[in-house]
Amino acid sequence: MRRVMFERVVSLEVSKAYEELKDALLKRDCKIVGEVPPRSIAVEQGSLWGLSPKGVKKRVTFDLFPYDSKTRVVSFSSLTSDWIGLSVVGYALLVVLGSMLGWIAADLEAYIMARRQSFWGWLAEALGYTGFREALVMVGLLKVLSIVCFVVLIVGIIVDAYCYAKRDSFSEEVLRSLP
Repeated sequence: MRRVMFERVVSLEVSKAYEELKDALLKRDCKIVGEVPPRSIAVEQGSLWGLSPKGVKKRVTFDLFPYDSKTRVVSFSSLTSDWIGLSVVGYALLVVLGSMLGWIAADLEAYIMARRQSFWGWLAEALGYTGFREALVMVGLLKVLSIVCFVVLIVGIIVDAYCYAKRDSFSEEVLRSLP
């Protein structure tokens, strides 16, 4: 889904505005992925590992339209599918890891308290945690690690939602730099 993110009228004719825009994008290390001079230019900007609205990998398309003796520049921004895919895989891994650690902790705690056979009971014995106190420390550590996984998941979702909401900040910056 594309929607107008930002637009600006610049006091240049279309071909001059196109050249200024292209120069501004190249100075910001954008990769040109498509262009129809002097009508439009599409770039990829950012990184898969970006954690800010200007740093995330996105595709930005700029369309230029004559407007009297000036030029109207309209930008469209969208996050790239590889960035979205990496985020989703990261979320899934955090859920699986956090759930596994929580399950192991709960199972070991039941094993320690009731001394009955459990799925993960062998782990305490294999690691030499035959004492009550040592085994409870291991259970506590597993619970903390499980909680950390879910906290990181929540923080990641919040950061990604913020990056999505502000994904047009780069195009605004570029268009504001034009004369």
